[in-house]
Amino acid sequence: MTPALWISLMLGGAVGAACRQGTVLALMPLVARTGFPYAVLIINVLGSFLLGLTLALAGRGVVPEAVRVAFGTGVLGAFTTFSTFSTEMDGLLLRGQAVSALLYALGSVGLGLTAAIFGRLLGAKL
Repeated sequence: MTPALWISLMLGGAVGAACRQGTVLALMPLVARTGFPYAVLIINVLGSFLLGLTLALAGRGVVPEAVRVAFGTGVLGAFTTFSTFSTEMDGLLLRGQAVSALLYALGSVGLGLTAAIFGRLLGAKL
């Protein structure tokens, strides 16, 4: 990778981290009121869609490889988070909210996969 691509990757990571924190803060009242980790669910589903779209477009040559690295790895890598998903699952289980934990796991995986597929399909048509 070139130095310029490394810089793009790092700047993308900064943008993704800021977007993630902004989303978490915006949804904090809903999360506090319900106890359900909506913010990370939305972040991961949206990130799955956008990464599916980005990979499809890059694979077809519609966007350059530099966009895939800067946006796909940088922005979306910092925006989405498996570690937070895991710790929030643990928190739901520790609070005895097994049904919410199950819904969160199924929603995250099911909606994330569906979003990635829709992103890929959209990317194939653009």
